[in-house]
Amino acid sequence: MNRIKVLSDSVKRKIAAGEVVEGPFSVVKELMENSLDAASTEIDVEIQESGLKRILVRDNGIGILRDDLPLSIREYATSKIESITDIDSILSYGFRGEALSSICSISQMTILTRSRDEDSGSRLVSSDSDVAVHEYAGPYGTTVIVENLYYNVPARKKFLKGKGTELRRVREAFLRIALSNPGVSFSLSVNGKRQITLPGADAVSDRIQQIYGEDILDKLYPERMRDISVEISGYLSKPDFLKSSRSMQILFVNDRPVEYRYLGFLLSRAYEAIAAKGQHPVALLFIKIDPSLVDVNIHPAKKEVKFFDQPYIDKFIIHLARKALNRVHAADGIFKPGSDRDTLPADAAAVKEELIPGQLPLEEASPLLGRSAEGLADSDSYSQPRESFRSFIRDVSGLYGEIEVAGLRVLGVVFDSYIMAEDGLSIIIIDYHAAHERIIFDSLMKGELQTETQEVMFPRLLELSVEDYLNAQQCLPLLNEIGFDIEAISDNSVIVRGVPTMGGSIDVEAFFHEIVDSLRSESDIRENIRRVIFERVACHSAKRSNDELTGDDIMFIIRAALSGRYDRRCPHGRPYIYRIEKKDLERIFKRA
Repeated sequence: MNRIKVLSDSVKRKIAAGEVVEGPFSVVKELMENSLDAASTEIDVEIQESGLKRILVRDNGIGILRDDLPLSIREYATSKIESITDIDSILSYGFRGEALSSICSISQMTILTRSRDEDSGSRLVSSDSDVAVHEYAGPYGTTVIVENLYYNVPARKKFLKGKGTELRRVREAFLRIALSNPGVSFSLSVNGKRQITLPGADAVSDRIQQIYGEDILDKLYPERMRDISVEISGYLSKPDFLKSSRSMQILFVNDRPVEYRYLGFLLSRAYEAIAAKGQHPVALLFIKIDPSLVDVNIHPAKKEVKFFDQPYIDKFIIHLARKALNRVHAADGIFKPGSDRDTLPADAAAVKEELIPGQLPLEEASPLLGRSAEGLADSDSYSQPRESFRSFIRDVSGLYGEIEVAGLRVLGVVFDSYIMAEDGLSIIIIDYHAAHERIIFDSLMKGELQTETQEVMFPRLLELSVEDYLNAQQCLPLLNEIGFDIEAISDNSVIVRGVPTMGGSIDVEAFFHEIVDSLRSESDIRENIRRVIFERVACHSAKRSNDELTGDDIMFIIRAALSGRYDRRCPHGRPYIYRIEKKDLERIFKRA
């Protein structure tokens, strides 16, 4: 019979560590927060192998007294509070006394520290249950070295993402803490190479410029609101600056970066009059609130908070965003305040799709791809004058039936977006942008599409945020391989000198920023970089609504779409073929 037993302290600490140490980024976050609580003005972070092999955080703070050093790694040992009532007025980052204890239990830890009240410092070495303290003749402040993270709990290590993702999480944690502490100098080194240097700044705006660049700062509105207990300030998107992800929507509560699940929804409500579907405003928001009115103790890692009156805080956030937009653009009529309804409009019901089966031979040249893709034989069988097909239909309407392809009679292009054709039994509708997108994307992924580079008339210098610049360096070789001419230069910038021949109409700046936005939200950049880049290349290179289509263009798209060689959805998941049966029309008009 199984008996109830009390777990050993060692096992309890390893279990508890899972709540605090989600990955290397958690260690970096906790150690940096300890350094800030120690009144540090300089904090240096060094990591190796995404933090799994080694994490070092060095500061010039007040240090730890020799007699207190062994207590620093004890469970629930803290200098921040003495009683439960102290939590109601807590303003420090750490206070639960779990971080160092949890980290120590799943790693090999060394602490080097020297208090300004002592002539010499101390060195603590901990591995498993062995702890030793020695003399240390080093500078004032504290250095914590964490090595071989999860070495004694390999099961936890299995749940980590790839090293690229873990490194990105470390950088994200590092930059968020740096953002809310502009007066402190920070640096981050990865595998022995300095990646980020942020000198101390006078204001949050200066830190935003350091991290995201002057170009981004110029596209944000500063705004502030306050009442007796709450003050909220921040930097929010101008109407013409929207992103494809919410990665730059960050909320700080008393300088602590927190996850607030309603933030994206609230900002969407504020910007609903100007933001199209899939576009999101940037918002870097800072709430200062009486500590007694917010519970910072609801999560072991202190990454969530609970407000005394959530609806009140929600309205504060919405009003701040609307105030920023109205202040500058109300006179121009660009922004119209949205309603105060509690929910956003529901999406329209999805229309039932019916795809066309069959494997049709693809014998057409590919005028839309710049040159023929592998397996697409050049043929003059269906060549047509290179005039606009819409003009052809309008000017020679009696010849609708003269153009046939793949057994279909082409009827024309409707709403400047859809190709229509019929096969005697049904009407076929093709969203030509989505179809062309899929064709280009699959051709790139299969290595079937060879492109050349065409120089842009005026090279474009693009300024990126620190994180985007580091991500961009990983994708430049692939971009250059498929026809771009892009080079990373100093000061977190890249210069674009050429684009693929098939992408001559690409908006270079929008294209590149879409790529780095997508990479920032990817779970593993190295694994998904090809897909992300090729999706964006295909989207920007494909024929768009209102583009002029020639007869060759239409026939190529129809043949490719019906060939069976391509998925029947665009890379984003939208279907691009729909069929309306003759019998359905007869039923509508009461002929059946």
